Amino acid sequence: MKLLKLTLENFRVFYGTQQLDLEVTPDKPAILVFGMNGAGKTTLLNAFIWALYGVFSDDVEHQERVINDHAWAQTPFGGLVSASVKVEFEHEGLLFSVLRTVTTTKDTEEQTALAPKLIVTESERGVSTTVTNGQDRIQKLLPEGLRQFFFFNGERMERMFTGDRTDEVKQAIKTLMGLEEIERAIATHLPNASRKLSRQIAGNGDGRLQALMIEQEELEQHKLDVHKQLLQLSETAGGYEREVEAANQALLANGKAAPLQRQRTKLKVRLGELMAKRAERQERKRELLARSSFLAFTGGIDSQVLDLAEGMRKRRELPAGIQRDYIDGLLEDGLCMCGRELPEGSSARMALEERRYNAGLADVETRWMYLRGKAADLTLARADLLAKLRECVSDIEEIESSIRQIDAEESDIARELEGVDVIDVQRLEERRKEFDRKRLDVLQQHREAKSQLAELDERIEKVRRQFHSARVQDEESKRIQRQVALVDEVLTAFQRILAVKTEEVRQQLDQKVKSVFGRICIKPFTPHLTPAFALELVNHSAGVAAARSTGENQILGLSFVGAVSELAKETHDRKQKAPDAVLGGGGVYPVVMDAPFGNLDVAYQNDIAESLPKLTSQIVTLLSKSQARGMVLDHLGGAASRMYVLRSYITNTDADEDTITIHGRSYPYVSHGDFNHTVLEEVTV
Repeated sequence: MKLLKLTLENFRVFYGTQQLDLEVTPDKPAILVFGMNGAGKTTLLNAFIWALYGVFSDDVEHQERVINDHAWAQTPFGGLVSASVKVEFEHEGLLFSVLRTVTTTKDTEEQTALAPKLIVTESERGVSTTVTNGQDRIQKLLPEGLRQFFFFNGERMERMFTGDRTDEVKQAIKTLMGLEEIERAIATHLPNASRKLSRQIAGNGDGRLQALMIEQEELEQHKLDVHKQLLQLSETAGGYEREVEAANQALLANGKAAPLQRQRTKLKVRLGELMAKRAERQERKRELLARSSFLAFTGGIDSQVLDLAEGMRKRRELPAGIQRDYIDGLLEDGLCMCGRELPEGSSARMALEERRYNAGLADVETRWMYLRGKAADLTLARADLLAKLRECVSDIEEIESSIRQIDAEESDIARELEGVDVIDVQRLEERRKEFDRKRLDVLQQHREAKSQLAELDERIEKVRRQFHSARVQDEESKRIQRQVALVDEVLTAFQRILAVKTEEVRQQLDQKVKSVFGRICIKPFTPHLTPAFALELVNHSAGVAAARSTGENQILGLSFVGAVSELAKETHDRKQKAPDAVLGGGGVYPVVMDAPFGNLDVAYQNDIAESLPKLTSQIVTLLSKSQARGMVLDHLGGAASRMYVLRSYITNTDADEDTITIHGRSYPYVSHGDFNHTVLEEVTV
């Protein structure tokens, strides 16, 4: 996908018609847009999102006010007023125009939420057609689940990786990599085929198979209900988490509560480190038990083996290594090696013949010697296992003691905050505690639902096995039974393929995130994408989870977006070379990002500015005035095909007008006007 043009018509802060030309050259993939706070950078980002998906990001206030305030105020009661956003782009040789519009008759002073109208036009070789189901077409080009990777606010992107969002991220990546087709086969097509075949049994009257079929359908429906419940619980937990974080930030901003809140934040970081350390120790304990727990049951066996081997050695039942062919020679000559004669039937000859028999057991001797040595090692191995287990248990107990101490300190801080003689602080703390309790309750329900889902999977699998193994009499039922078994085998194979391909994608993405992050972050941190697609940051010098600052979270998010873009492009390139491949996926997508630098220090800003143009083949970056100078502008400006300024017109004549200097030239930045609005103005690159 290559963005060509963005046209705004009375859209929020943008009055009248404003246009952004987005065409870039391969060697200069960046579009830079500079604007002050409140000028419309976030609105510009959301113009893309709203046009394509009809929604705004969560951080947009007063989402019902789509139409520009001045345009609304100018419209008389009973008059028509509208706003629109049009995005034009190219995708795989086709030109697309996406126009989303709201139009209403003004009958109140305040705007209310309106249902927008969408028109999608597709053009090829100068011939244009209107797409009948435009939203579906957009979803196929760039599914909404992927927009968080390509249209995002850099300051808030770390929320992408919180616990309640990991399933969403994982699903979006599967879609991007073309794994959604396999998921649809697993979730819909194959189960439907199995049910369709199973229903044919109803006409044949085989009661046992009918009962199993009905039971499986009921279990699968129950599973769907639980899965919907899980999604709802995840969304609810995410909402509570955001409320808790908002209260935390408000407490930090309050002069009376700030010291206590900072102390609680430090405790929270320490708690995260301890919990990661405890999880590592618990995993170590599980590994020890899984690999060597049998050693705990070998007490006494080792001594029995040693006693038995020693007894056989004393009775000379274990040969000393004399070869059989040497003894054969002595018997043939009738003369012992000591010179004694060996007549037939003599006791000496019989003893040598017995020795000859034992001499044939060289393998037995070797194995007994090996077993004796191993038996002797069992005692040491058992002692080592017990020592390591005691160490793990001791570490876990010590960590849990520290966790309890932190919990106690957090409780003390909560009581102190409740006792602060400031109503706002007390209310904020009560609000924080209330939503945190709700969040924990929902997470417990989420865990219970996941356990229920696992139990349902086991029950469904059990019914499937019973269906496959049930004895039926008529040939038709047997045929259907075989067909259902074949479909289920294909389903199992697809599940394995999906698991393997998902893990492949995760590993590839993990390596790319590490590579991008390592080029930017100077601290001894390493990102890690977990099997659940949660993004963690590990302090490899300490071997524990890193205490992530806002800056590190932002770098982590940018690294992830860069890795996703790069992996998508590689997957797309492979698909182009092998158009007959079973799996598709991937693509070349633009990145539109607001506030890529946030609160980063200058060193990180410079490193990110150098890395941004390398993320993808087209990147639209929305920046503040402070970033229109120094090495940041050197890096970004050198990669820019076009640059724009969001010129803010304000009615407050007491406020000073302002300019912005870009590459030594001055451009209007804040100007006095008859009403508040923003105008897009292109400047010289």
